Amino acid sequence: MQAKTKNRLSIVAIVLLFATPVVVAYLMSSGAISYQPDSTKNHGEFISPPVKVADFNDSEWVASLQDHWTLVYRHQGACDVSCVKFEDELHRYRLTMGHRAEKLKLMLWADDFSEMPEEDQYPHVTKVNLLDSIPLQKTMNELSQLSHNNGDGLYVVAPEGYLMMAFKKDNSSTEVIQDVKLLLKRKGG
Repeated sequence: MQAKTKNRLSIVAIVLLFATPVVVAYLMSSGAISYQPDSTKNHGEFISPPVKVADFNDSEWVASLQDHWTLVYRHQGACDVSCVKFEDELHRYRLTMGHRAEKLKLMLWADDFSEMPEEDQYPHVTKVNLLDSIPLQKTMNELSQLSHNNGDGLYVVAPEGYLMMAFKKDNSSTEVIQDVKLLLKRKGG
C-alpha cells in the first residue's frame, strides 16, 4: 500500500471511530432503535415522574430535603408506640452506610405523633406531621401502590427534593441497603 492510501484509511477509521457513537445515540433518541436492558441494578421501583415534595408543602422541613439523600418511612395515620420500630428500621439502614452515614438523612412521615413515647431514642430521625399537607397525603397514598400498598411506604428522596424511588414490602433490608449505598456512592449529599 502506498503511504497516501494508508493515510486516507487512517483518517476514515478515525472519523468512523468518533462518528459511530453519535449516530447510534441519535438513532436511539429518535426511536429508530429501541433498546431496553433485561435487568437493572436497582431493587426499588423508580417513581415516574419523580414527585417534587416542595410542590405540595412549603414548610421548613421541606427545605431540609435539599442537598442530601433522604430515606423516608411514611406511615398512614397516627403514630403510636408501634412507630418506634419504623424509627429503629431507619436507624439501622443509616448504620449500614458506614462512612457515608452522614450523607443520609432519615424522616418518618405520619399524620400525628401525639401517641409516640416522649423519650426519643432516635433524635436523628426527623418526624414530620403530614396533617398540614392534605395534597401530599393524597399523593403518598397513591405512591403507596408502588411501595407497601396500604398507605405506608419506604421511599428515597433525591438531593434535589424529589421522591424518586419506592421500596416494596417484599424488598429485603439487603436490597434497600444496596440501592441506598449505590445512590450515595453515585452522588453523595
